[in-house]
Amino acid sequence: MTFQWIITPDDEQRYRDFISKYEAHPWVQTRLTRNVHRTSIDISASLVWARVVSCLLTTQQKSGRGSRVEQFIQTDEQLLSFAFCRESDSLGIVARDALKQAGLRRAERISTEICHAMNVFKGNWQEFQSALKKLNGQANAEMERNLARWIQEKFVGFGPKQSRNLLQWLGLSQYEIPLDSRMMKVLKQLNFPIPLSAAALSDEAYYCFVLDGLHTILARLGTLPCIFDACAFASFERD
Repeated sequence: MTFQWIITPDDEQRYRDFISKYEAHPWVQTRLTRNVHRTSIDISASLVWARVVSCLLTTQQKSGRGSRVEQFIQTDEQLLSFAFCRESDSLGIVARDALKQAGLRRAERISTEICHAMNVFKGNWQEFQSALKKLNGQANAEMERNLARWIQEKFVGFGPKQSRNLLQWLGLSQYEIPLDSRMMKVLKQLNFPIPLSAAALSDEAYYCFVLDGLHTILARLGTLPCIFDACAFASFERD
């Protein structure tokens, strides 16, 4: 069984107009500098750990400007410190107490996920960093997808969206992007033909199916998915 994406001139124009409206936004330019030109990429254990924990914190709770999650990420030095967490003998308890004190949801579950993540770093960091370095050396859609799947396999709490979110946050992805609530709203506005929901997109195969369709139309326009993602994010600030 095969599936064919048919892109009409009207489809192209809708996406082209949307991208043109936001491509000069500072967030889009920042994404271009970081993810496309890959300026100042840092894949040290300390930075990657901070990004992993941040991704776990932003799952299933508000994390935008002024949120408790944003405030916690900006001010908490312990849970985002690789050195502190690596040496902690009671990381789960420390994490749970810190999250509860900050008023964050899912404290018990996230603290367990943070402990599991540390075990991955202790046992698989060399393999993980090697894959990140290879991805930093070239733009490769297949490598991005394979690494996103590896992250989901190794880290508890990472699904299709957060695995891409991590790679994008590190500045290493150009093709694999997080299909979050903002992106779903934008795609629906642009008449994307496939049903979109958080539940459906939690399945890796369906997630990739949707992403492949988006890749197809963006390739026609000569726009990288990471830039389109930044335009989508910018559209919510301006509108």
